[in-house]
Amino acid sequence: MVKQKKLSIFSLKASILFILTFFLIILYFYFSSYFEINNVSKAYITNQGDNTVSIIDLETLKTLKTLKVGVAPLGITILQKKKLVFVGNVGTDDISVIDAVNDTLIKTIKLGTAPLSIASNSEETEVYVTDWFQNNVLTISADEMKVTRRLKVGVTPSGIAYNKKYKYQVITNRDANTLEIYNEDDDLVKKIETGNHPFGVYSEGDFAYVANVYDDSVSIINLVDWSKYEFMVGAHPYNVRVHNKIAYVTNTIDDTITIYDLGSKKIIKTLDTGETPENLDFNIKQNLLVVTNWGGDSVSIFDTESFQHIKEIKTGAQSRSFGDFILQ
Repeated sequence: MVKQKKLSIFSLKASILFILTFFLIILYFYFSSYFEINNVSKAYITNQGDNTVSIIDLETLKTLKTLKVGVAPLGITILQKKKLVFVGNVGTDDISVIDAVNDTLIKTIKLGTAPLSIASNSEETEVYVTDWFQNNVLTISADEMKVTRRLKVGVTPSGIAYNKKYKYQVITNRDANTLEIYNEDDDLVKKIETGNHPFGVYSEGDFAYVANVYDDSVSIINLVDWSKYEFMVGAHPYNVRVHNKIAYVTNTIDDTITIYDLGSKKIIKTLDTGETPENLDFNIKQNLLVVTNWGGDSVSIFDTESFQHIKEIKTGAQSRSFGDFILQ
C-alpha cells in the first residue's frame, strides 16, 4: 500500500510537471511570436490608383500584405507607440485606420472633405489633416477616432509636419507660397514666404524644410530667428526629409533624389529612383531609405550609409504615401 501511494504521488507530480511544461512552451511561443510581430519594421505604401495599401517587411524586403482601403489613398501617418496607421482617402473623404500589429482595417473616420497630408503630435493623442479644398487643418482625436476641431489656415494647405521641440504644426500653403506655423492652442506663430509652389515639408529641432516645386529648390527656415536660405535641387521637388544632418529631396521630373549635406551646404550625391519619385521615409533599424515612385508603381530602397540602391519593389498603382509611412 505504501509503495502504491508513493507511485500515485509520483505520477501526480509527473502529470503536473508535464502540464506546467506544456503551458510554459505555449506561452514561450506565444510571446516570442508577439515580440517578433511587434518589432518588425514595415513600410505602408498608399496606392492611389487601386485603392490599396501595400505592406512591406523591411527586413526581408518582401510584400507581406495588400490591404483594401478607401478610394484614392494618399496621405499617411503612423502612431509608433500605439501601432496605428492613419490613411487619408481623397476619393471617399475619409480616413482608414489600420491596426499595425495584425494589419487589419479597424476604423473608418468620415471627414466630409478630401484629406491630403497627415501628421501626428509626439504624444500620439492627435492627428492633423490638411484640407486643401476648404483651407482647413482638421484635428482628429486618436482615442475617440473623430474630428474634434477645424483650424482655418492659408490657401491650399498641402504638406503638414509636426515639430516635436516646439510642438508646432508646420503647414505649406501651395498657392500662397507661404509656410504657416501654429502652436498647441492653434494660434498663428508665424507666416513666412517660401519659394514658388511649396508642397512637402519636414520639421525637426530649430528648422523647417520645404520643397518648392516650381523653383526647383528647398527652403530652410530657422524657427528661432525666422531667417532662411535656399538650395537648388532637381526638377520639380516634391518632398524633403532629413536624417543625420543630411537632406534628401525627391525630384519628380528628373526621377532622382538630391542628397544635400546641411553642414557643408553642398550636394554630395544624386541617386536615380523609379519613375516620378514623390515621398520618402527612413527605416532607422536597417539604415534604409524608402522612396515611393508614383509613376513606377513601386518603391526604391537605398542604404543610407553607402547611398547604394538595394532593391526596387513593385507595389500597387500610383504609390504615394505622403507623410511618415514606416513603422520602426
